[in-house]
Amino acid sequence: MISFSEAQDSIRILCEDWLKDQPPTPERVPLIEGLGRYLTEDLVAALDLPLNDVSAMDGYALCAQKNELSITVSQRYKLIGESRAGLPYAGRPLGPGECIRIFTGAVIPPSSDTVVIQENVAPIEPDLIEIQAPADVGSNIRRQGEEICKGAYLARAGEQMTPNKVPLLASQGLADVTVRRRLRVAIFATGDELKEPGQTLGAGDIFESNRLSIHAVLHQYPVELIDLGVIEDTPEAIAACLRAAALAADLVISSGGVSVGDYDFVRSCVESMGALTHYKVAMKPGKPVCFGHLDRGDGGRALFFGLPGNAVSSFVVMTELYLPVIQLLISGNDVGYPAQQVAIVDTDIKRRPGRLEFQRGVLRREVTDSSLPQWRVSAFSSQDSHRVMGLAQANCTIRIPADVAHIRAGAEVMVSVFPWCDGV
Repeated sequence: MISFSEAQDSIRILCEDWLKDQPPTPERVPLIEGLGRYLTEDLVAALDLPLNDVSAMDGYALCAQKNELSITVSQRYKLIGESRAGLPYAGRPLGPGECIRIFTGAVIPPSSDTVVIQENVAPIEPDLIEIQAPADVGSNIRRQGEEICKGAYLARAGEQMTPNKVPLLASQGLADVTVRRRLRVAIFATGDELKEPGQTLGAGDIFESNRLSIHAVLHQYPVELIDLGVIEDTPEAIAACLRAAALAADLVISSGGVSVGDYDFVRSCVESMGALTHYKVAMKPGKPVCFGHLDRGDGGRALFFGLPGNAVSSFVVMTELYLPVIQLLISGNDVGYPAQQVAIVDTDIKRRPGRLEFQRGVLRREVTDSSLPQWRVSAFSSQDSHRVMGLAQANCTIRIPADVAHIRAGAEVMVSVFPWCDGV
């Protein structure tokens, strides 16, 4: 049995070695479909931004009096036209003492050098305005290329396409981007007692939930899920499933069949078709864990991650051990370790030492009497690995080191926040 940190290191090395043999396959997709995926090429600006000198405010674009450094109160300007977004002023060049009406984002005529906001202008006649407050020459103009110059880098290869990048890329007229192909993940469960939700339970049957749990955890990531269903508990059926999964997917995740029972055949089948890096990790819940690879027969290989069949154990192993390296496989360069937070535990925690334990808990932010923010966490009274109600109510796991048997109320503990609860 290896420690949790040893398992983390081992599975990271396994995935990094696999990535070296798998050059990223680029895929051209529409801009919005690239969200969450990772760029495979640098993106360079094709245009200046702004494309022209434009007005930063609604107001009047002036041609200042000759040699003036500021626009002063009571000056009057003759109004000779208008410029609005999408319809620039097309008249003759402005002369000193002349202006046009202008709106935010509209192109500034080359003959204009200042915009005075409309609140500081009083119309005198239909074609004459008067300045009501001073303004510096050159004010309220966004200059061509002041934000982005043509040729500047917008994003680099390896960066993730996030929602805040979309306005920038769209402003450059980019309709699509080249990103890494989605990671293909095949999943299956084993167990003759397992029935799909919606089916009728017989004596000794239970509903299978681990595949849906894997779906739920990976739903927010750019992966292509291949659901192979529940597989019969026989070496022949499991071996056939593994062969098909290895050909169809980059990563195969199984639920159940990795322990040492008489009908736990997954581990032996994987060993006969590839290799297992490790079996059993000193973590609770989730000790029966194995990972390695499956040979495809064509010189290639698919990664294999085995999960225990118990629902809570499966979930904890998936989120704490496997999800960080799945993010590495998706990005090619980024291990997504869970966000961690120091918090004060509300009640005593007593348990048997020996393994790193992940207890389900509820993290919350409180304000102390001195008005300072403080994180507090409460653990559920029962941490049995079959209790899915506590898992559903939790937003974090409390990490209890392997050698710790007792944590007193008021002590500081380290918690891992579920990825979808970040910023609780």
